[in-house]
Amino acid sequence: MRSLRIARTIIKMRVKDRLYYPSRLIVDTVRIAARCGILLVLYRYVFILNGGSVNGIPYLIAAWSMFLYFAFSVLVLRHISQAIMEDVQRGTIEILFSKPISYLSYRMAFQVGAGLYSFLVIATIGVVALALSIGFPATMGLPMFLPTLILVVVLGGILSLIVYSIIGLLAFWVEDINPIFWMVDKAVMILGGSYLPVALFPPAIYKIALYSPFGATQFITHTVYETWQHEWYLKIGIQVFWITILGIVIHLVFKKARRRVSLNGG
Repeated sequence: MRSLRIARTIIKMRVKDRLYYPSRLIVDTVRIAARCGILLVLYRYVFILNGGSVNGIPYLIAAWSMFLYFAFSVLVLRHISQAIMEDVQRGTIEILFSKPISYLSYRMAFQVGAGLYSFLVIATIGVVALALSIGFPATMGLPMFLPTLILVVVLGGILSLIVYSIIGLLAFWVEDINPIFWMVDKAVMILGGSYLPVALFPPAIYKIALYSPFGATQFITHTVYETWQHEWYLKIGIQVFWITILGIVIHLVFKKARRRVSLNGG
């Protein structure tokens, strides 16, 4: 309970920092508008040339799916890898180990707080903009949509933090984790539906996106499809499965990392 209170305090402090220094919000807004906006315009013309739909998927669904990916990316949970690597390289890891909160809990709370304000603002603006320009998918009007959306975002966030934290902890054994980070990050981008909606994936790639932890971090992009009302329990179950498995992995890796610090003095 004490750790949870400290984590909430850290998140609140980071959010207040963003309120007082809105430069990050401006940068994130420009980045999302440039990347997501251009993609949506390009896809609009592609769908028009194909009669309004591709493989039976209308532009409305594809646009919302891609937007949700980019909105979720504003949380920048992936940056926790670099933060952990820098702590190890600078030797500050020993100091942080002595704090009255688990190091990983501290880093995760710090990362959530760093992007939460931008996420809430940009997601709200984006939802209003898309609603006014192209409307809402029918799925978003279902009673189960909002509760399952919130649940899949929370679970996807936890899974993302675990995946990228494991990569960061490899800095105890690998001097530069960036090559590993790039490979995993690209896998998340591709399987998450950043540039191609998941519904347009070939069957084999879709299965990888569905059952791998990389695709599971981005199940938020699946919520606007008509199949979501029948498959949400399966996909949330997959997220819970990977959180459990990788939670055990990160516990073991972190335990070995702490032992390494104790034996080698950093």
